[in-house]
Amino acid sequence: MPMKVGAFLNQYYYPDSDFGMADLLRQAELMDEVGFDIATVGERHVHEEGFVEPVTALAAIGARTDLDIGTAAMLPALYDPLHLAEQVAMLDEIASGQTYFGAVIGYRERELNAFGLEMDERVPKFLEALELLRRFWESGEPVTHEGEFYDYEDVFVSPRPETGLPVWIGGHADVAIKRAAYRGDGWIASASSTKEDLREQIGTYTDALQEFGKDPAENDVVLMRDCYVAESEQAAREAIEPYLLNLYEWYERWGQTYLAEHEVGVDWDSLAGKFILGTPEDAIAELETYEEMGVDQILLRWQFPGQPTESALSVIERLGNEVLPAVR
Repeated sequence: MPMKVGAFLNQYYYPDSDFGMADLLRQAELMDEVGFDIATVGERHVHEEGFVEPVTALAAIGARTDLDIGTAAMLPALYDPLHLAEQVAMLDEIASGQTYFGAVIGYRERELNAFGLEMDERVPKFLEALELLRRFWESGEPVTHEGEFYDYEDVFVSPRPETGLPVWIGGHADVAIKRAAYRGDGWIASASSTKEDLREQIGTYTDALQEFGKDPAENDVVLMRDCYVAESEQAAREAIEPYLLNLYEWYERWGQTYLAEHEVGVDWDSLAGKFILGTPEDAIAELETYEEMGVDQILLRWQFPGQPTESALSVIERLGNEVLPAVR
């Protein structure tokens, strides 16, 4: 099956950028028109800039387009699993059974603490919430559970997803990749991974799937990549550089684990090798490389906080008209 190509859409209301939910929907509708496969959004809280809430946004995208939809990713440890399971099951109903649930443990302490979650509770609460979500979506039987964080007696979700709801788990450390293999149906690779990192990580994921008796062909490798396509590499860089570096400065300030552990500097030279940047021909070559490496779904991010929406729409059109037909 060909690699699916979709988007990780911007959700930041940035001061003076005039960005809003209507701009996100314009992008999703244009993606649908020019042939993309999937639209995803993430989750953040406690931002002065403002942030589009993911479940509501995906409901609007699912109702307006024929795109697959997904979270890339949400933090299940911040929620009551029964309520979250109901919300995501309804998203799947809206999207005619074409929904993916991406989940991560989170790393931004201020964000987690706002919901009463301590950093050392992230993993156990995440695992318990994820187990419950899968039982609510998949078991077909009432759930009784007495755990460390959640208790339920004889509860269920109705309607449930009819065709199964694939769960993606994000992470870059070996333990997180193996967790994705054991507990999920796909692994979300970091946008900050180099090609060399990614080759090793895909190998780790494939080996773990086989160790757990799973078929790699039925478990997706999902890659996030920052992207900008223009008439030349220089034009692409000039259009995107200030906005992209600003976002990575935020990541560094928040303590994004990959940047800290790998000492990735927030400058163009240290980051540019992780981007799909340049002409349509450059983008085609990059996408073909990732497909050969074993990526099943690639999520491109072409708008960053403060960047005008019109420039993002131009990238969608170029990718849809000049890149997607070639890679398919």
